[in-house]
Amino acid sequence: MFELFMRGGWVMYPLFVFSVLALGVTLERGFYFFTSRQRLDKFLKDLGCKGNSGEPAVLRKNLVTQNSRGYLTQMTRVYLDSMGEDSASEKLFAAGSEIIRESEKHLPVLASIAHLAPLCGLFGTVLGMIEVFRKLESIGGRADVGLLSGGIWVALLTTAFGLLVAIPTLIAHHYFSNLVSGRSEDLQFLISRLNVHTGAALSMFSKEDTENMYEAISAT
Repeated sequence: MFELFMRGGWVMYPLFVFSVLALGVTLERGFYFFTSRQRLDKFLKDLGCKGNSGEPAVLRKNLVTQNSRGYLTQMTRVYLDSMGEDSASEKLFAAGSEIIRESEKHLPVLASIAHLAPLCGLFGTVLGMIEVFRKLESIGGRADVGLLSGGIWVALLTTAFGLLVAIPTLIAHHYFSNLVSGRSEDLQFLISRLNVHTGAALSMFSKEDTENMYEAISAT
């Protein structure tokens, strides 16, 4: 493998950097999602939020036993702390945005690597093919099967390595993006369930979002 890497030329070095970055981000995001994971149905059950009405004090007591790093725990804590305040919805919106922002952290890096790695590999292949034909020209343009086949397979190494980096990176990006989307939906459902339980009418949407949704509904 090392020999193949060296024969690929200088383009292999940025591909190696891409692979290290992708692996680092994947491990970091995997650790984050693992330590902050929570199942919505189990969380609501443990919180005692299955009934249609209840005391916030009971929720506060049960919240202490939940994963303090969990995203549902964080949002519930903000919900309970902001109840009765005029800016409650704004605080929920800010908290929800922060949770989603933290969940999406470094994902653009994975997306960029997934797009750049195959392009970088293709660029290396083009440079390799140029070198093959340059050598072919230097020997008078005479067909040399050994030169062509040897030069072409070496030139294709960078494309292969580029795809080798890009494919798992793209898989990781899609997987984490789906987790982020799922968490966003869970947070919205959590707020709705807490509203039913406490009798409040809070929202994770900003005032502008609420007005836009109202206008869209009115227009229909």
